[in-house]
Amino acid sequence: MNFGWLKPSSSDAEVQRVVLHEFGHALGLVHEHQLPAGGIQWNKPAVYADLEPKWSREKIEKNLFATIAPEEAAMTNLDPTSIMMYPIKKSWTTNGFSTGLNATLSPIDIALIRNMY
Repeated sequence: MNFGWLKPSSSDAEVQRVVLHEFGHALGLVHEHQLPAGGIQWNKPAVYADLEPKWSREKIEKNLFATIAPEEAAMTNLDPTSIMMYPIKKSWTTNGFSTGLNATLSPIDIALIRNMY
């Protein structure tokens, strides 16, 4: 689990969001935007422009654009409210899709975890 950016001064809301996201990984959930069923239409030049040089191109590819093999993931349709979804700016997609910073488990997250366990 990666809690590296949490600090003693982090807000309760930030701690909740990060802990829920990281425990999602511990339970076997992957990043929502990396599911093959997601179908996000990325505007890669815009993503690179915003994230480089903070992230390397390799890190961007791995963390945003790479998809999980279908046989390795329990999949649902894309859930923009999932705790496992990264925030995505409208300018990062070619069709205007965007999501914010999700802070709670979505109903689909809860149903998927219940089904898995």
